[in-house]
Amino acid sequence: MASIAMMIGGAVLNAAAFTGGNYLAKYLAGDNGQAASDVKTRHDKALEAYEAAQVRYSQERTKLLDWIRTNRENKAQAKQNFTNTDYAFKLCNQGHPDRKMTQPKEPKFSDFYQAR
Repeated sequence: MASIAMMIGGAVLNAAAFTGGNYLAKYLAGDNGQAASDVKTRHDKALEAYEAAQVRYSQERTKLLDWIRTNRENKAQAKQNFTNTDYAFKLCNQGHPDRKMTQPKEPKFSDFYQAR
């Protein structure tokens, strides 16, 4: 029974010493909690700056992803337009056999220069 009382008494004494030690350290430092307040202020400012940077990053990332998506759509549309143009030439040639429309021939270097 006495050992339990000593354990409880030791725990109470330890807690009091710890709390008193913190109070004594603040009192002797003479800042009345100013250092803790300064740390909290710096932390809050850093957190605000981080959150603002995160918002800017998110906006820029969204813009980039939208730009990529738009360019992919434009590329797909352009590919479809070329396919449609080829088909339009074919239909036009069927309808007007006297005026055959053909795509211009792409020039090749071999058309202009022959190695001897």
